[in-house]
Amino acid sequence: MEINNANNLLASERRQKIFDIVNQRRSISVEELSEHFPVSSITIRRDLDKLARDNLLQRVHGGAMALSNIAIAPKSSELSAHITEEQMRIGREASRHITEGDFIIIESGSTCLALVQHLTELKHLKIVTASPRIAMKLAEISERHDNDFEIISCGGILNVHKNFLLGPHARSLFDSVHVDFAFVSVTAIDLETGVTADSAYEADITRIILERCAEKKIGLIYASKFGKTSFVKVASANVFDEIISDKSLPAETVERYADLGIEMTLV
Repeated sequence: MEINNANNLLASERRQKIFDIVNQRRSISVEELSEHFPVSSITIRRDLDKLARDNLLQRVHGGAMALSNIAIAPKSSELSAHITEEQMRIGREASRHITEGDFIIIESGSTCLALVQHLTELKHLKIVTASPRIAMKLAEISERHDNDFEIISCGGILNVHKNFLLGPHARSLFDSVHVDFAFVSVTAIDLETGVTADSAYEADITRIILERCAEKKIGLIYASKFGKTSFVKVASANVFDEIISDKSLPAETVERYADLGIEMTLV
């Protein structure tokens, strides 16, 4: 992974880039990391120690290794081309919450895109999204089926790999809206570390949506994302009113989340 414009990085930004490199390479030495960043090997070691204390990688002699329970979201182009049957079932179940005239947020991600594909029979929805791909799919459905959707896409800086609009312009829109339902997919969720994302900027937008924007917050989270951790915390696991997942989620996990007061729906 090539790191360009590495000068003047904040420490948190440098650690996120180190985190990304370690998880892409699976293991790397301090010397190799030092070639990417204009800081001393001592600083690199301190960054690795901090990431290890946060349970985001494993420190080994001379470098670091990725953890098997660390989650990195795949590229959006890969995901949207391979929406699974489990995701389609989750999207179908999520669509049953929505009625004509509702105000909703459909945040971003392939499972949220699966939800969009089940909205062909609904009309007069007001839909806010942080994903240009989701906005375009909604526009296609609305035109083809005469659904009269009002589609509101935030501005901001486009993360091309995630198809996610980020930054102060995106934040400004979500600071100003309130909806009936917010449908959110996540990079990872764990009872102890909570909901986490692999980007601090993405986490900022998702946090606003979950904490401020909706009467009911619904997580569209397939089973493989449970028990995983990513780079930065978004919110506690109990931020959701309901989580819709697939039937491969273990019964013990379902029970533990239900004990937090979350409605658990498996499809």
